[in-house]
Amino acid sequence: MGKLTELLTREYPKPVTLEDGTPVILRPLLKGDEEALVKYFQTLPPEDRLCLKEDVTDPKVIENWIYELNYDDVLPLIALHNGQIVGDATLHFSPIGWTRHLGDLRLTTSTQYRVRGLGTILVQNLIDIAAHLDLEQLSVEIPPVLDKAFYLFEKLGFKEVAQLKGFVRDLEGTESDLVLMVMNLHEKKTKAGKKRAPAA
Repeated sequence: MGKLTELLTREYPKPVTLEDGTPVILRPLLKGDEEALVKYFQTLPPEDRLCLKEDVTDPKVIENWIYELNYDDVLPLIALHNGQIVGDATLHFSPIGWTRHLGDLRLTTSTQYRVRGLGTILVQNLIDIAAHLDLEQLSVEIPPVLDKAFYLFEKLGFKEVAQLKGFVRDLEGTESDLVLMVMNLHEKKTKAGKKRAPAA
């Protein structure tokens, strides 16, 4: 059993509670989640889909994701409430080459479950998984229109390293800037270790 498989088997499904007391279950995406995932993405506003590389409102796109589901390439972590998907966060790996120490995060949450801590919980779980797998750096791309997402990642320790002007173009052809944020996991571990070190 690989390191990631062992972790996922041990930790998930994981029951968590949002800030308002709502109970939610976190677990990796499964083959049987295709229909629920299609319904979830179809409820998201267009600006939320700017960071996603494909048109997630197209059922064929989701079908391909499910067919090619491989946690060693992409780990999708979903949040469920009453059996419905209400959040989706993904950790994209670079298993070979000069970027194999890096991971890329993407996050969406249902509009009805925002400002309740769901996004923070999902991202923190992926940060913990990345650290467990000894990744050194995580990145996330955010259009400025998603300012709440920017502050969420900033609160979790990500720092803005670049702003790419006119880098994103939506389905209507409208251009938008893109903010690149990065977290250094090695630096985070070092700081945590110092805080836990006993006084001399």
